[in-house]
Amino acid sequence: MFILSIKSKRWNIAMQHFYLLEKPANVRNSMKVVGYTHSLVPSRKLVKSETVHIHLQEHELSLYLALSEGNRKILRRAQKEFYQVILYKEPSMDNLRAFQQFYNQFAKRKKLEAIGKSQMETLMLLNEQGALLLSEIQSICGQTLCYRLDIVHEKRAMSFYEATCHASAMPSHLKRPIRYANRFLIWHNLLHLKEQGFVLYDMGELTNSHNVRAFKLSFGGQIVHVYSGYITQSKIRALLLGVQKWRK
Repeated sequence: MFILSIKSKRWNIAMQHFYLLEKPANVRNSMKVVGYTHSLVPSRKLVKSETVHIHLQEHELSLYLALSEGNRKILRRAQKEFYQVILYKEPSMDNLRAFQQFYNQFAKRKKLEAIGKSQMETLMLLNEQGALLLSEIQSICGQTLCYRLDIVHEKRAMSFYEATCHASAMPSHLKRPIRYANRFLIWHNLLHLKEQGFVLYDMGELTNSHNVRAFKLSFGGQIVHVYSGYITQSKIRALLLGVQKWRK
């Protein structure tokens, strides 16, 4: 099985980052820093967290019934909206820049970390391997309501970034469609991935935020443990690179 990983250098320090590992990976001795995102391989050197795995091989009706009652109600309402969904299976640099600008406005509003130069370099390396799916939902007027960026690899996918428009920036007739847009886009993408033969969707980390946790659990699925972080022999390297959740 092909393992999704990218290699890069910062401050002349060799780094390798693995995504969605299902079995241990061989790491070259020359790598000074090794990063992991949502590895299924247990490790005391990494930080254990929870995520939700949605198994896409189930029948569409089973996936729908696994949704919370609130989500099913929202999806019924969303069917009456004139959404336009755009899937960028091979996003261009312009597509990613447009997403970055939209996301950073969202991040500033939510007090989240922005997508800066290093994060964009990571996205470009992943994109070179065909490991990104960018999706956008627009109103009938062509205004962007929501973006989602997923990592896709070996028939598995993981939520990576999401951003929604601020309702105050929209005219009154679009305030209701905005409320439904993100959930509608997630459901749309789950069905798309299922049709493409994907077997698993990772909803992303279940944080300590009650609202975030409740939102992700509302799509059904199974809670599983995953392991993320960086392994380096030097705290100085970790500080220099600004990496978080590092271990010796």
